[in-house]
Amino acid sequence: MKRYEVNEPNIISIGYDEINEILEIEFKLQAIHHYFGVSLNEFVVLMKAAEIEVHYFDCVYSKYYFNVF
Repeated sequence: MKRYEVNEPNIISIGYDEINEILEIEFKLQAIHHYFGVSLNEFVVLMKAAEIEVHYFDCVYSKYYFNVF
């Protein structure tokens, strides 16, 4: 999965697996979250958000099931 670096206070990078619909977020606290069932459209909206971290908390964190690695 290719990750894209972002300039956010708590997020280092974001990746997306289109086949399996998995959103991967790498945090500065050395944790990686995989969110399942995330559409390509949701990934695009997240990456285009003016404040990615705010959009993440409002629209991803509370909506999708995730595992922590």
